[in-house]
Amino acid sequence: MKTLQLTLSVSLLFLKPVLAIDYEADILPIFTSKCGKCHMDGSSKGGLALDLDKVAREIGASKAIVPGNPDESELIELVSLPDDDKDKMPPEGKGRPLSAAEIGKIKEWIEAGAPVGGEPAKMTDVPSGEKRRRPDPIDGTWTNSSGVEIKAVLLRVEGTNAVLRKNGKDFRYPIANLSPDSQKIINDFAEAWKASM
Repeated sequence: MKTLQLTLSVSLLFLKPVLAIDYEADILPIFTSKCGKCHMDGSSKGGLALDLDKVAREIGASKAIVPGNPDESELIELVSLPDDDKDKMPPEGKGRPLSAAEIGKIKEWIEAGAPVGGEPAKMTDVPSGEKRRRPDPIDGTWTNSSGVEIKAVLLRVEGTNAVLRKNGKDFRYPIANLSPDSQKIINDFAEAWKASM
């Protein structure tokens, strides 16, 4: 009996405690310090809001955060891109890149089901095995309302602006200032982008 008690006591010493990851205590401070300028306090660039009361909308099978699967989560993809990638988040000048430890903590939270308020998110939007991807950038010629052509790559849509890249520089162009044909392509792209989140 003493041997069994001693074995159990020694075994318990080597067990690591299982710590639940809490969004508010563990993840929100990372997002606040690294992503807050663009994705919190009323700002939701790219359609992504990470505030405590809004983040649940970003979690789901076809959204930026795929519960239980960090490898399919666009959020992890974007914060893990190389520093010289134009799509890396946060963008240059908008905040310091996340550290490997911070990315690891977010992955751990996602693996745990991305719980907010103690409840893991439910996978609902996309049938099992199917994953929606964000649309690829469109390298095109955009015509403005004056008939002037703009050769640039459409990266994404932010509110009423198309984010275009020309000669390696990104700029915002008001969608309303484009021809109806260009507007339709950009609006279709924006819908496909939303569906992939």
